[in-house]
Amino acid sequence: MITPLIFGTIVITLVVWLTQTLQRLELVIEHGEGIAAFIWLTLLIIPSLLVIVLPFAVFGATLYTLQRLHADSEISVMFAAGYSKLRIVSPVVIVAFAAALATLWINVDLMPRSYRELKRQVAEIRADLAAMALRAGEFTKFGDGFTVYVEQSLPNGAFRGLIVNDYRDPDDEETYMARYGLLRDTEDGPYLFLSDGNIQSYDRKTGAADIVVFEQTAVNVESLAPQRNGVQLEVTERYPHELFNPDMTNEWDRRNAGRLIAEGHARLASPFYPIAYVLLAAYALLGGPYSRRGYLTRIAVAVGAASGLRIAAFVAQSAAGENVALVWTLYALPIVPTFILFALLSDGFRGERAIARLRRQTRRRRRRKRFAVSGA
Repeated sequence: MITPLIFGTIVITLVVWLTQTLQRLELVIEHGEGIAAFIWLTLLIIPSLLVIVLPFAVFGATLYTLQRLHADSEISVMFAAGYSKLRIVSPVVIVAFAAALATLWINVDLMPRSYRELKRQVAEIRADLAAMALRAGEFTKFGDGFTVYVEQSLPNGAFRGLIVNDYRDPDDEETYMARYGLLRDTEDGPYLFLSDGNIQSYDRKTGAADIVVFEQTAVNVESLAPQRNGVQLEVTERYPHELFNPDMTNEWDRRNAGRLIAEGHARLASPFYPIAYVLLAAYALLGGPYSRRGYLTRIAVAVGAASGLRIAAFVAQSAAGENVALVWTLYALPIVPTFILFALLSDGFRGERAIARLRRQTRRRRRRKRFAVSGA
């Protein structure tokens, strides 16, 4: 089972991962980042994909394994030897428990940690002023009232041959010409440090022009920087204790308190799905009578049931976000089918115990006969 499980997890994750990379690619191209940054940003979304992919991968691996055992008549041999359905499926359930533990770890730790790192990386890329569109030989306008021309772009945010036209204040328009410039993000905001140049201004009232020569000066270029709003943690970026205890002093948390709590319960309930899916696959191939024509219909029904169960989970989470009293449905959806399927698969367990009891009784009778013969 391990080989199809690993193969299925990798293939399905790659397919879903490729659909999520386009927006990261646009971000990287827009800000001039390299391929390493693109790969790292896209890798950070994989944990969130595994939460959805892993239960279905376990489900598919279980169907594949049991179907192969049927095709090789191994299931028939085990039934003839007195094995119960639960005993046959017990190794598969162990794999499901491992997948459940992995899902729990991803939900409570890895996913929020990776999303926070993703948000930090994206913020750094967008705040990297040296990577903005200051292209050599072009006049670049930033907002209303600020235009920059650079003759040559140098590494690490340095420039040579600058003309800066600052007309953000209509009553105090200034034009800077400098031999060198350096763009840096400081605690007081982004500044363009200029050296070896002059400042040209024009007095509209008197009509006089004024030129001031400088060795070094700094220009506040806040309009170049992205707006710095307060950091708002999204739902996927929060740890469980932050989901279950929304900050009611925060307006966004107050509006979405139900959604946050529902997300927390959904993360704790999702590890039950691999176990439910495994038992569903096992019942599809072991629960009914033996069929020489194959089990395609049963497999199709099982796939539909698994998909419907997952869709119902999304609907239940949305409903619980609107009404917190419905969070119990998030646990009921995977747990109730698990117990039902376990009961259906345990039909042969009593028979197996009865066979074992009969064998023990037969061995006791044989011992007594041997003792009786030896005593005689």
